[in-house]
Amino acid sequence: MRGESGRARRAGLMLAAGAERQTWLGRRLPTGLVAAASVCLSVAAFAARTAPPMVGLSAVELVMALTLCPQRRRLARDGARVLAWQTAVIVGLYALRYGATEWHEGARISWQLFLAFLPGMVLLRSTPAPRLVQALNRVMPYRAAFVLTTSLRFVPLVLREVRAIHEVQLLRGARVLPRDLARPWNWPDLVNCVLVPAIIQSLALAGEISLAARARGFGCGERRTYWPGS
Repeated sequence: MRGESGRARRAGLMLAAGAERQTWLGRRLPTGLVAAASVCLSVAAFAARTAPPMVGLSAVELVMALTLCPQRRRLARDGARVLAWQTAVIVGLYALRYGATEWHEGARISWQLFLAFLPGMVLLRSTPAPRLVQALNRVMPYRAAFVLTTSLRFVPLVLREVRAIHEVQLLRGARVLPRDLARPWNWPDLVNCVLVPAIIQSLALAGEISLAARARGFGCGERRTYWPGS
């Protein structure tokens, strides 16, 4: 019982991490307005197919990130890492399929995808989970709002666990560095030492989140209260 209580507390703290930090503008803007703006910017990114609208959209999203996200350096670091890996993969695939002269088209697709996902990153990093669930509860049942919010925050938690597993396996001598993975005979180390433990840890993390929700009385009433607010 004590172990289950500790795991539930850890999962609850992970879901609520960063909830107390917001910018001055983020505390004053309605959460529903920020969420709607994020959705509109993501849809506009998929619709933009030429450089001028994509440049304008990049400027708007940059202003949004600077004014709403409290951890700008961390967002910039994570965003740059995602953009670099994504660009390398997409440009490489375009070069293999259409030739090296079409690399610019792959770069445009990568830029477009990044612009589509950046508003969601800013929304999750700038809005506390209770406020986001409370805003979604106005347009959907609170159970669905909780599941949707938890799913959106689940991916960063899993990536954090995968990073920790990767570092531990490196200390144990696993050949999972980028230069090692360039050799196909080292791929079994990636599967056995990183991917399989990551899947098991993801299932355990989902169980901890479920336990944390049950420990807080989730699903016991028709209406759900939220803190802060109701």
